[in-house]
Amino acid sequence: MSIEKKDIEELIRLRMAQRGVGGRDIKFFLEAWRNLENSDEQLAWQDVQPAAADDVGQLPAVGSEAERRLLRVGLENMARCAIVKLNGGRSTTMGGKVPKCTLPAKDGKSFLEIVLGQVMSVNDSLGIEMPLILMNSFFTGQKSSEIVGRTPLIIMDFIQNEYPRTRVDNLHPLETGSEEDWCPGGHGDFFASLYGSGLLADLLELGFRYVFISNIDNLSAEVSPLILGNMVAGNHDFVMEVTRKTDADLKGGSPVIYRDNLTMLEIAQVPDSYLGEFQDIDRFSYFNTNNLWVDLRALDTLLVNNELRLPVIQNRKRICDTEVIQIETAMGAALQCFARPALLEVPRSRFAPVKRMEDLHFLQSEAFVLNEEFQVRRNPDWSSP
Repeated sequence: MSIEKKDIEELIRLRMAQRGVGGRDIKFFLEAWRNLENSDEQLAWQDVQPAAADDVGQLPAVGSEAERRLLRVGLENMARCAIVKLNGGRSTTMGGKVPKCTLPAKDGKSFLEIVLGQVMSVNDSLGIEMPLILMNSFFTGQKSSEIVGRTPLIIMDFIQNEYPRTRVDNLHPLETGSEEDWCPGGHGDFFASLYGSGLLADLLELGFRYVFISNIDNLSAEVSPLILGNMVAGNHDFVMEVTRKTDADLKGGSPVIYRDNLTMLEIAQVPDSYLGEFQDIDRFSYFNTNNLWVDLRALDTLLVNNELRLPVIQNRKRICDTEVIQIETAMGAALQCFARPALLEVPRSRFAPVKRMEDLHFLQSEAFVLNEEFQVRRNPDWSSP
């Protein structure tokens, strides 16, 4: 390593420490940054096999004895489950400059207000105190606290790590003197940030065993005792909800078998010459909804032993007229780290994210209703024009 590169590395280390990033996560970033010069090393496409139907579990038939059994198991374990919402996003893809969780989603209520209502409704119906955990960014933390205010819910939160954006031309950190110099570490940072914040240890000490994780903009991702029962009965330590890919999901990540290991493949990892094949919905027929269930004990063991190693994704963007690389990870790739992971096919109704203004307007329309349990449902009286 040249003297200049050592100096740049020390500058990055200092800036990240001043930003509040922990030593363990600084080390991860610097390892990934050093490897940026090897960016020509790409995925060995010939070793990629799409997950097939035999690799994906199914929920039991509605009304069956198997369903009733899994429901019983799930309900018995709901009090040991916490709900996590990935809440660090801005509304930039929708032309906004405010946290997405603050946008009016339905009947004048914001995404976060609806989520609060959903969790309170479940707690009231089951007589439990399931906490809501928010993974915020520096951008969303304060605004989320204002919305939460005083609530009977147990609310926990932590801030996901931010990483320096790196210039493509010289691999130096972007230095505009603004917040544009920083970017979130991708939702794969959830695991490290939960651990580094001390919240993982707190949850285990309080007796919680499982977490259900989903995006704040997917209001259809409600905690499910049936899926929790499926996880517990199957002795799985990581469950990814998947559904069949449509033409609307071409950018979504897909579960694959890579060199005999079950893992996730994001579009940013696919060599350009194979993008068409990756977006073939008949070949790569499943995609990750980013609704995930994790066994906290198994996660803690992996982190303590430094065995949760997620593939680095180089996400290229143009920021302030400069080509930059954002070093990110995807949480679905943790499939390859857990001992007993599972893919579970779920109904499409559990995946209805809001990514564009068209999605938001559709959600706000008469096509959907918000019921007393704060569940968003299709309006049975609505017909498409």
